[in-house]
Amino acid sequence: MSHIGKSSSMSILSAGAVTSLGRDLTKIAQKLSGPPEASSLTISVNDDLLSNAALDKRLRRADRFVRMAVMAAKDAWSTAEPACRDIPREKIGLIVTSGFGPHCRGFRFIDGILDCGDGDALPTDFSHSVHGVAAAYITELLELRGPSLSTTDFHSGFEQAILLAQCWLEQGSCDRVLVGAVEELGEVLVHCAARMLDNEKRRTPGEGAVFFMLAPNDLQGIARLGYRTEATDLDLMILDLPASVSKQPIRPRAAMFSPYFGHSPSGSAFGLLGELLSCGAG
Repeated sequence: MSHIGKSSSMSILSAGAVTSLGRDLTKIAQKLSGPPEASSLTISVNDDLLSNAALDKRLRRADRFVRMAVMAAKDAWSTAEPACRDIPREKIGLIVTSGFGPHCRGFRFIDGILDCGDGDALPTDFSHSVHGVAAAYITELLELRGPSLSTTDFHSGFEQAILLAQCWLEQGSCDRVLVGAVEELGEVLVHCAARMLDNEKRRTPGEGAVFFMLAPNDLQGIARLGYRTEATDLDLMILDLPASVSKQPIRPRAAMFSPYFGHSPSGSAFGLLGELLSCGAG
């Protein structure tokens, strides 16, 4: 990855999100301009946001993890579609990152084994417990045929996904890259979070999904995104220090917007969305 230039950047063409504040980016921006709502034990997504009459039949086996990812990716795609119309689908990449992945479905599959035995556990629970399930649904629904990758990381998964997207664009492997993060709350996660942190370090677990359509920096978008502090033409930065200097990325955006979106391994993705909307883009 050392081939990436010091001042290289990407253009953000669009964003799509499914959050506790809703799906409409304008309304999310309005809510971010005011104080966060009174804190609760968790910050979750309303199930009403996950229904789409046109897609419900194709998502009939999908759970909340997949639906959040699909809805956010579809919104980002719909906005950016005019700028992707002449791009072959083989040149549009997809990267989905998550800290916990579809762990709720995974535990459901394990429960099925414990309750019913190996032979009677539901195959659908197994197929939807693998980490690439959200990417599979998105590529099928959007008919993407370019490189696709799902990653899991507890600390800097979204940052690494952005860096990989930058590589794909600069290498010419892709002309567009749809990058997103998705997290789901579950009973096991909430149970563990409540017991792993003391009162002074209490964090409010959150969930949701956010996706960005990225393009080369010579294409006009709603903002320019980059990594390196040497770049002078950036509107937004995903890291506050170059990756070669900071092994543990500083993430003020995640902390700044966590009262609105909650804490999660993908907090920097929601932080980037918050900053993008706060500066009037999108």
